[in-house]
Amino acid sequence: MKKIISTLMIIIGLAAFAAYAHAAVVDKIVVVVNNEIITQREVDMMLAPIYEQYKTMYKGTELIKMLEDVREKILKQLIEDRLIFSEAKKLNIVINDKEVDAKVDEMKSKVGTEVDLENMLHEQNLTLNELRARYKEKIMIRKLIDQKVGAKIIITPLEVKNYYNNNKDSFMQPEEVRLKTILIKPNKERGDEAGSLQLLKDIVKRLKEGCEFEGLAKEYSDAPGAADGGMMGYVKKGDLMPQIENIVFSLKEGEITDIIQSPLGYHIFKIDEKKIRRMRELPEVRQDIEEYLYREKASQRLKGWIDSLAKSAYIEFK
Repeated sequence: MKKIISTLMIIIGLAAFAAYAHAAVVDKIVVVVNNEIITQREVDMMLAPIYEQYKTMYKGTELIKMLEDVREKILKQLIEDRLIFSEAKKLNIVINDKEVDAKVDEMKSKVGTEVDLENMLHEQNLTLNELRARYKEKIMIRKLIDQKVGAKIIITPLEVKNYYNNNKDSFMQPEEVRLKTILIKPNKERGDEAGSLQLLKDIVKRLKEGCEFEGLAKEYSDAPGAADGGMMGYVKKGDLMPQIENIVFSLKEGEITDIIQSPLGYHIFKIDEKKIRRMRELPEVRQDIEEYLYREKASQRLKGWIDSLAKSAYIEFK
């Protein structure tokens, strides 16, 4: 499979890429894979959102070079997809309309209504039939990959055990605490610093009288997790500001810190749960290891299979 060098892209420069952002449609065949084609329109549509992102990050010749690299990757992926799709058709992989309908309905639910879907397709210069054809192709590709790659992968208990023993550092669970917090930010309504500090002192007093931390957080806290009872989730050492970290990691489960001042305002933290640093046992991580080994084997097997398809395929760059 020869490398694709788009000299025209370099000659026309940024002006051509700008056209992608305006949904320019070019129906030109760029690659033929067996009896399947890849059009300039497909490549441009996949490149357009990347161009929008990259033009905010790169300029001039650097932007052109980055987009050229991405274009090569897009073409490579499209060629691989067509190789598998061509093989799926050859092997008569059957897809029923219900499978395609389910994908269309899923997309419809994501964008809103049927009208919203039609508008989205119009913006992308696609018809519903074209969308259905793309979904059918993707489903056929996935089914054939499952047959030729996924179904032939076996992960043995010995492989899992060996991976665990050889990568124990990866399974060290760091010391963590699950925190809830109440943050009071100074503002004029509260009387700035003094008023905000007094409000938090009043909250601490109510906690000592038996009020629930979660309810007070919902009522008063300015922290992002206020609506969830002040929940911050798990944090490990290095995640927090030093003046906060040193205090929360020194406390026990269920304890509440004294008032801590930071650039954000005044805080108190509740140590909801504490996990000590320890090695996770094999039964705890077995599923993660199996999934990792499966992905690794699948990636290698898929690459080998696609390479074998390419060797016997007709591939022509126009």
